[in-house]
Amino acid sequence: MSKINIDRIVKDIKSKTTSLTPIIEAVCNSIDAIGSERTDGAIEIIVKRSGQQSLILDSSHTLSDIISIDIVDNGIGFTEENKNSFDTYRSGLKMSKGGKGFGRFMYLKYFNHVSIESIFYEDGKYKQRSFTFGHTNEIIENEQIVDIEHNLNIHTGTILHLSSIKSFDLDKGLEVIARKLVERLLVFFVTGGKHTPKITIKEEDGSNAIVLNDYIGNSSDIQQIGNEENFTVKGRENKWNFVVKIYKIYYSAITNKICLTANLREVTDSAIHNYVPEFKETMFEITENGLQKNYMIKAYVQGKYLDDNVTTERDGFNFGKEDDTFFDLSEKQIMKEASLIIKKYFSEDIEKRYNDKKQKVEHYVYATAPWNKTLLKDVDMESIPIGISDFDLEMRFQKIKFDKEQNARIALKELQDKRSSDGESNDNTLEDDVNEILKNVTETAKNDLAHYVCQRRKIIDLFDDLRKRIDGGKSHRESEMHNLIFPMIKDDREIEYEDHNLWLLDERFNFTQYIASDKVISSSDHKEPDLAIFYESGLFYRNGDNAITSPIAIVEFKRPKRTNYPDEENPINQALRYAGKILAGKYEMPEGLEEVVVDKSVTPVYIYIVCDLVPKIEEFADLSGLAISPDKQGYFGYNPKYNAYIEIKSFKKVIDDAKMRNQIFFKKLGLA
Repeated sequence: MSKINIDRIVKDIKSKTTSLTPIIEAVCNSIDAIGSERTDGAIEIIVKRSGQQSLILDSSHTLSDIISIDIVDNGIGFTEENKNSFDTYRSGLKMSKGGKGFGRFMYLKYFNHVSIESIFYEDGKYKQRSFTFGHTNEIIENEQIVDIEHNLNIHTGTILHLSSIKSFDLDKGLEVIARKLVERLLVFFVTGGKHTPKITIKEEDGSNAIVLNDYIGNSSDIQQIGNEENFTVKGRENKWNFVVKIYKIYYSAITNKICLTANLREVTDSAIHNYVPEFKETMFEITENGLQKNYMIKAYVQGKYLDDNVTTERDGFNFGKEDDTFFDLSEKQIMKEASLIIKKYFSEDIEKRYNDKKQKVEHYVYATAPWNKTLLKDVDMESIPIGISDFDLEMRFQKIKFDKEQNARIALKELQDKRSSDGESNDNTLEDDVNEILKNVTETAKNDLAHYVCQRRKIIDLFDDLRKRIDGGKSHRESEMHNLIFPMIKDDREIEYEDHNLWLLDERFNFTQYIASDKVISSSDHKEPDLAIFYESGLFYRNGDNAITSPIAIVEFKRPKRTNYPDEENPINQALRYAGKILAGKYEMPEGLEEVVVDKSVTPVYIYIVCDLVPKIEEFADLSGLAISPDKQGYFGYNPKYNAYIEIKSFKKVIDDAKMRNQIFFKKLGLA
C-alpha cells in the first residue's frame, strides 16, 4: 500500500476529545467484534497505575495516576479480513456500521505505545496475531502470526494495550470513570442489539471490579423513561425520521441534555433548557421515605440523517448548529423537536415551574416595576429562563418597549412614503392607520410615565427614611439629604435630568438653565451655597438666556434633628449673603463664559431652607418677618432688599408636599 504520514495525521486531529475517547472507541469496537446475538459477550477494561502496580494507593494514601489501559474482549478477533481493513487508511469494511477507519489514530493521540494481541479462528484452526501501531509510514508494525494448538480453554478475542498515557487527565477513581463511560456508552446498552456484552472495569490485580451494566435498569441509577419515540423533522427538501430515547440518571449533577448520536456513538449535545427553560433547575422526585432524590435527564436522538453526516472524528456533524444553507437540517431544528417530546414526559413538573416563573414575573411587575404593566401581554414567558434576575427581566421589558417603538416608527415612515407615492389617500383610512400605529407609541409613553412616577414614590420614601435616627440615636448627615436631591460637587453639565430629584423641593426646578451643587461659581469668592439654581426663563417666567429677568434660586440644607444654631449660622442670613454676592455680579456662568447677568431691583431670587423646625429656626424666621405656613410645617415671606422670596421647609413638609403633588399619579398606579 502507499505510505502515509501517521504522526502528521495524529497531530492534525483537532477534535474535542479527551483521554477517555480512545477507551470509548475501543469498547465500541469490542462490542462490534462480539456481535449482537451472543449471550456470553464480555469486555474488561483493566487499568494500570504508576509505581508499584499491585498497590492502588501511593504513600500519601491517594490513588496513583493511570498510565496504561488494556481492553480485553471475547470477540471474533483480528481475522485476515479485519486485519487487511485495519491496515487500510479510511477503510470502508465497516462503513455500513458507521466505521470510519479513523479510530486507530485516536489511540495514538493519547497513548505513546499501542499494540494488539488477538486470537481468531480461520481455515479450521486457531491463530494468534500480534502487532504494534506504527508512528511513521506503516499502520501495522512488528506483525507476528502463529498457529495455536486447540484446547478447551482456547477462545477468540482481542487485547488492546494502550500504554504510556500522554496526558494525566483521566480521573483516578474507577467509579468516576465507570459512570462517565456508562453515560457515553448508554446508547449502546439500549440500542446495541438483543444482548449487550458484560462490561467490567477493574484494577490490574483484579480488585475493585465494577460492572457497567449494573448501573442500568428499573431499580438502578439509570432508568429509561417510557418507550422510544419516533418523530419527523421537515427540511427544505426532505422529511427526516428520528428516534429519541429518554433516561433518568440519578447520580449525575450534569445539566439535562439532548445528545445527537451517530452509528451508536454520542457526537454532540445541548442543554435541554436552551429549548425549554423550565429544565434548567435540578430535576428531583420524592421517595417513599419523603427524601428528595435528584436526577438529570439525558435523551439520545438517532437517525439516518445523523449517521450519514457525522464527521470523521465523530466530534460533530457536517451540517451547522444553527440554520444551514448547505444542508437540509441543522442541529437546532432536530434538538428543538426532540425537546418537545421530552417536555411531554415531564408535563406536570414543567407546568408547575412555568406557573412559578410566570408568577415571579407578574410579582416583579406589580410589586417592583408597575411601569411594565402594559408590556406584560407582550412577554414571551416560554423563553424566560428559570431564576432570571430582576435586572435581566427589566432588560427584557426594555427590549420589548424598544422594539415596539421602532416598529411603530418604521410603520409610520412606510405609511408616509406610501401616501407620498400615491398622491391621494382616503383621509379616514389614513387616520385609522395612523391611530393603529400610534397605539404602540402611546403604550410605551405610558410605560415611561409609570416608571417615572414609581421612581418618584421610591425617592419620597427614601427621603422620609433619612429623617429617622440611625444606630446609636444619631441622625443622618446633611450630605445624605443633599446628595439625594442633587449630587454634591456637581453641576447639571455632569448630571442627567433623571439623576437629580429637585422636584422634591419645587416642580419648577425641573426647568433650569444652570445648577451648581457645592461648586465654585465665583472667580473671587469660594464660599458656595448648597445649591445655586438659575432658571431658564425661556421655559419659566420670561424669555432670554442669562438675562436680568431670569430668576435665581438658592437652597440650603441643614442636618436632620439638628437643634443647635449659633446666631452666626442663621441659614436665612447665609442664603441672603449668597444672594447678595450673586446680585453683585461675583458669579459666572458655566466654564466662565460670561458673568451671571443680574439686576438687584429686577432679578427675582428664591431662597429655600430645608431643615427641622426647632426653636432657634423659628426665632430666625420671626426676626426675618416670615409668616408661618397654614400646615405649621414651614415659614414664608419676602425680603425687598434682595428681591427675595424666602421659604423654610421642614423635612416633613418637603415629603408631604411632594406626596400631595404626586398623589393622583400614585393612586392611578395603585401606589397610594
